[in-house]
Amino acid sequence: MVFETATARRSILKGLGALVVGASLPAKAQQLLADPGVELHPLPRVLSKGAWSDLARALTGDLVLPNDAYFGNYSQVNNLSYSQRPAAIARCQNDADVSACLKWAQNTNTPFAVRSGGHNYAGFSTTSGLLIDMSPMAKIKVDGDRVIIQGGTINVAVYRALERMGRTITHGRCEGVGAAGFLLGGGVGFNMRRYGIGSDLLRSTDLVLAGGEKVTASATTNPKLLWACQGGGGGNFGVNTSFTLQTYDVKSVTVFILTWSKNQERVLYELLHRLQEAPTSFGCKINVTPPTPEQRAQGNDLVVSVMGQIHTGTKGTPSLKELFGNLLEQADHPRQIETDLPYWEGQDFLSEEAFPYFYREQSVFLKTADLTEKAVADMMAAARAMPGTSMPSSFKFFQVGGEVNKVKPTDTAFVHRGFDWLFSSEVNWWELRDPPSLVSDNLVWQQQFYDSVRRLTPMGGAYQNFPDPALKDWQSAYYAENYGDLQKVKRDVDPGGLFKFAQAIKPA
Repeated sequence: MVFETATARRSILKGLGALVVGASLPAKAQQLLADPGVELHPLPRVLSKGAWSDLARALTGDLVLPNDAYFGNYSQVNNLSYSQRPAAIARCQNDADVSACLKWAQNTNTPFAVRSGGHNYAGFSTTSGLLIDMSPMAKIKVDGDRVIIQGGTINVAVYRALERMGRTITHGRCEGVGAAGFLLGGGVGFNMRRYGIGSDLLRSTDLVLAGGEKVTASATTNPKLLWACQGGGGGNFGVNTSFTLQTYDVKSVTVFILTWSKNQERVLYELLHRLQEAPTSFGCKINVTPPTPEQRAQGNDLVVSVMGQIHTGTKGTPSLKELFGNLLEQADHPRQIETDLPYWEGQDFLSEEAFPYFYREQSVFLKTADLTEKAVADMMAAARAMPGTSMPSSFKFFQVGGEVNKVKPTDTAFVHRGFDWLFSSEVNWWELRDPPSLVSDNLVWQQQFYDSVRRLTPMGGAYQNFPDPALKDWQSAYYAENYGDLQKVKRDVDPGGLFKFAQAIKPA
């Protein structure tokens, strides 16, 4: 992995022209963050009070304007790089409210975006127009071994409902993330090797389409639309207002967080190759965290860590010693290990708080066979060359495989089957502490690093739930051979392309 400067840097900056940051940054740095904007039909004019009053009268929920209390709370995004102030926020209470918003937006030629949790990495759930806020639609219903959740539900509410059921699904660790975005783009989590990717568990979903009509997509009704919603990405086909998911009985787990600050190259290589052989009851994420400039000045090196779980309570469950071998004894102290916890208590141990900050993420699916000793050594050398910011950044390996790979790439819209790891590189910064030139240096480093890693598994696509505005071949990277069929579904349900954003699927 050779890091060139001059010409390579200019090329990368040009390629990242899709990327925006705050207006306070100089032009060069502004090139590094894509305009979520790409408002394909920008707000044509300042709408009259009468137009907003018409919308307010059509809603059961509230229409929140910039001068209203809590407007800032309702418009807050997780990735501050894409903060936008909407003209108004429609707090939808039901499907009819969603339908009214879509009809009004078309009648007034007003751009809009749909959000539930506001965690889209590339700001695709932000707008300068009408923000359709699904968060009030957060009811959850149990139907036998299935759970029905409304489109605005956030993860933590789903967790608590499943805990009462004594059951689980494939889920993430960030409690404030919207379940809709998680599911529609696939949905990775520690259970995916056991049950499949999150969207594999989707049995039906209700949508409000561009014309305002409500439809159900299931195996027997609109099956092609269900197929598209199983990994086709949020915001492409309509507004999903409910999801019916298969759940699974769950008992106990052993959870752990282990770190290594010595022999990091060898540890990472062994983790990647050893854990591939773990049973599907095991799931983990490996992190490599370079030191910040301040930590580097204090003599600190990068750290390798792994966190995860193994379902227990069944005969033949391997111990952590059996899974990690000598790596367990080599881990730094203290070792965070909790054995045989009730499942949802274990998830509390593993949960992650996602507070708003500035970041950019890039991803690629990899095969273990391509992660040779040289490849791992090159990654670690690149990590040590990262300029760094005031905030910790990292690159990660989410363990896939198992049940995820038993589904054919074309059986659902989620095409990424046959891989062992989902790699992602994350650069974080804080605008008040990190000068624009430093942010620029780190984003250029990230792009070069990512391009090098992506070459390891040329057929490895990118994860559509980690959208990257600088990804030029996003259609093939996110969807590969499924993109053509997704375009056909788009043509059937949204022929005019009402639902559009920078990386939206276009009608065939």
